[in-house]
Formats: sequence, structure tokens, C-alpha cells
Amino acid sequence: MRSVTDHLTPKEKKAAIEMALEGGMEPAEIFKAVTANVFGATERRKLIVEWGARMKLDVNESLRIAQAAGLIPSSHAPRER
Repeated sequence: MRSVTDHLTPKEKKAAIEMALEGGMEPAEIFKAVTANVFGATERRKLIVEWGARMKLDVNESLRIAQAAGLIPSSHAPRER
């Protein structure tokens, strides 16, 4: 299944982000909504990078936020404690 945002035009995507951010949503919450029902780390990463760019976030920041929110796996092995 694809993202719930696939049917939106670029203008509608921009408006959705502006409204979400103005409404107090955090980028992680937006990423969670956009990646709902999307399976596969590669597909999720693509959406996160795309929507992060629309929020004026660079690729690394977008992926860091998504990883911290548990939306995509880290590419690094867990550290031993």
C-alpha cells in the first residue's frame, strides 16, 4: 500500500505541511502520518526525505528525527553497554 498522501498535488502537500506545523505538529508526527501503511524501509526513507525537504529539513536531520521516532531502523548496529 502506498502513502495516504500519494493523491495530493505538490501545492496540496505544501499546504498540508504548513497547516500541520502551524497546528503544533512536530516533524516526527508528520512523518508518522505520511508513512502510515507504507511498508519497507526504503519506501519510508524516500517519503521522509521528500516531506523533510518540504519542511526545509536536510536529509540527515529528517532521517535522524524519523529514527528517533522509531519510524525507520538505524543503519548502525546497537552499541554494547
